[in-house]
Amino acid sequence: MAATNSIASVTEEPVQRHFFFANQGESLLAVAHVPPRLRPGALVFLHGWAGYRVGPHQMFVKMARRAAELGFLAVRFDFRGRGDSGGDPFATALTTMISDTVALVRVLTEEYDVDRIGFIGDCSGAEVAIGATPLIEQADSMVLWSAPIVGGERSRAQQAKKAHIWREYLGKLFRQETWAKLLTGRLRLDMIRKAVSGGGKGAGEEGAEIDREIDWLKRFDLFAGEQLFIYGGNDPTMRASVEHYRHLTHQVGRSFHYHIVAGSNHAFYSLAWEQEVIQTSLDWLAQQYPWTETETIDEGI
Repeated sequence: MAATNSIASVTEEPVQRHFFFANQGESLLAVAHVPPRLRPGALVFLHGWAGYRVGPHQMFVKMARRAAELGFLAVRFDFRGRGDSGGDPFATALTTMISDTVALVRVLTEEYDVDRIGFIGDCSGAEVAIGATPLIEQADSMVLWSAPIVGGERSRAQQAKKAHIWREYLGKLFRQETWAKLLTGRLRLDMIRKAVSGGGKGAGEEGAEIDREIDWLKRFDLFAGEQLFIYGGNDPTMRASVEHYRHLTHQVGRSFHYHIVAGSNHAFYSLAWEQEVIQTSLDWLAQQYPWTETETIDEGI
């Protein structure tokens, strides 16, 4: 889609377009939020392991719409095996998610002629951003929400998460509603056993065999752009993760940018928390991609 200087040729409000693109024999669904005036950078949203294109409690939808109002081409999509994209959900791995991301950016650069890309990654999507950016010439910024530790020891973060889960369930033990559920057979003991024994570790955290080929430290080092890390203050993995990424960032000579949402959990489950995350992300991205000249774009995808 070619750039043009004619504002009259486009709508004056952002529009939302669905489209499909192909990667490794599968059809993947994406949604583009297209502004009438285009900033220098496009934004690509990367959802977590068990999520899909809307993000946690629709945070991706809310942020993408606001980003388009600020002039960003904002694109959300489903990784293969997730949402409305094709593919075997049990064959999904961080490696396949990275490949899907590279394929999407190829489409964006061809159709929208964008030459700068910023990623917004949530949880496992943050891992994907770190793994994908060295493979994408246009990638020069990342906003990483609740990023797990990559390229380092996760035991400290995992121990903190496990202790947090034990405290949560011990607290519930003394609640009247817990005993009411137990007596009426509504208490999911199987789910409790799974959570406690697994320490809250999600299905994607063990990593697929194919993912072990990824040199995470090398990919982190090769990225030459800027990163913003955002964590909830009540996320049990926050301290270990912040220390880890502070160390890695300083080691490669980059500035360490981070923001802590006071009192928030891992997924920012309150209206105030999610608004803080979205606003902080947009403010930072607007600094990375300031307006240079007024550009508009014709209708495309």
